Amino acid sequence: MKRLALSGLVAALFTGLAPAALAQDGPPLPEPATAPVTAPGARWDGLPVAEITGRLMAAGLTVAPPRTSGDRVYLRVDDGPLRWVMTLFSCTDGACPDVQFTAVFSGPLATPEIVARWNGERRFVKAFHALPEEEGGEGQAVAQFDVLLSQGGGAAQLDDPVQVWRSLALDLGRTVNPAP
Repeated sequence: MKRLALSGLVAALFTGLAPAALAQDGPPLPEPATAPVTAPGARWDGLPVAEITGRLMAAGLTVAPPRTSGDRVYLRVDDGPLRWVMTLFSCTDGACPDVQFTAVFSGPLATPEIVARWNGERRFVKAFHALPEEEGGEGQAVAQFDVLLSQGGGAAQLDDPVQVWRSLALDLGRTVNPAP
């Protein structure tokens, strides 16, 4: 019976019924707000690399000069005991619309099981297990966090993601390599 109801819902969605027709006992769903993000024919290319770098530095981070490869820009960031990389993607004319935070941690507990448990207990930042760089070496846990930037948000939109990143990246580092 559940399968029949689900297939009916899917069929209704693909036959063009309005959302209100699918709601049986509630009021009609409001139409989504649509505000133009850019002028017709215009395209938003993202935040300038200099603004992103400046915002990271304003947060007390040390940022190495940008390195570029194709449409990507890489920023090495020193954050106290933590070193990580911010990759800026899809960059054109020195502006980038999305970023990815990445850090690599080695330690005796950088195992697939520990990394999977860590992922299951946390949101936003995700990690994966990587094999040791050399045979017999410690495994690695690689943390990553993707952020899509929005037009009109300016560089301040990085403030919350940077704080989430710093907290969870340090947590993963302590998890796979606990202090004695």
